[in-house]
Amino acid sequence: MLAIYNVYIMNMNSRRAYDGALRAEKAEETAQRVLVEAERLFATEPFDRVTLGAVAQAAGVTIPTLQRRFGNKDGLFGACAMRVAERVKRQLGPPPVGSITMCMAQHVAHYEREGAMMWHLLRQEADVVLLQAPLAAGRASHRAWVETVFAKSIGRVDRRKRRPRIDALVAVTDLFVWKLLRIDLGRSAAEVEAVMCAM
Repeated sequence: MLAIYNVYIMNMNSRRAYDGALRAEKAEETAQRVLVEAERLFATEPFDRVTLGAVAQAAGVTIPTLQRRFGNKDGLFGACAMRVAERVKRQLGPPPVGSITMCMAQHVAHYEREGAMMWHLLRQEADVVLLQAPLAAGRASHRAWVETVFAKSIGRVDRRKRRPRIDALVAVTDLFVWKLLRIDLGRSAAEVEAVMCAM
């Protein structure tokens, strides 16, 4: 009888572990679906119009489900910002140092994937305090990318000229240049790469 009881307990424990793993997997799938929809809305709608209700409806979940995982809108945006930062890190690193053409191709490809969203958020930066820290981190990341990619040429100038040289390289590889050439003037991605390389 004791042996049967022990087998029963083991089976129950296995079942609980399986059910727990299945619940965790479903919860993670739901969280990822919420993040995809939240990112889409943050990237296309004015920040103040992105509500928990809108995200929940788009993701097919209830607001309490969303709140249990992310808390409030700030928590949801923070999770989206981390997701985007990790994706950008994969897109831009490590840069193919030594070939300006390859570096510009990588950089423009990054703008092709993320540029519209970045531009949408930048236009709201002055009015939405929550956007300021991630956008400042993006600027710092861009500057660090420039210092890595152009390390050889930057290192050849004396200290007084170092900062202006970095500033110039940051400017010519900036999102605003991509936006001007690609969106405003309708140039192809290849043409944008060529112009950035020439500059």
